[in-house]
Amino acid sequence: MLLSILTEGYIRFGLSIIVAIILIVILIRFRAKKNPAKSSLDILKERHSKGEITKEEYDEARKQQKNE
Repeated sequence: MLLSILTEGYIRFGLSIIVAIILIVILIRFRAKKNPAKSSLDILKERHSKGEITKEEYDEARKQQKNE
């Protein structure tokens, strides 16, 4: 009887750790999908549309990206 009480505690502890790890993995993957990485061309287009860079700077940066 004493052995079953001790074993039950270890099983619950082990299952709790496994569930916690699974939840952490799910949360990390969910956050990664929520904020996808933008390509450099997307960032360039966004900056041009906001007026942070001129048309000439935009064209020059696009040419540089095509060369790489």
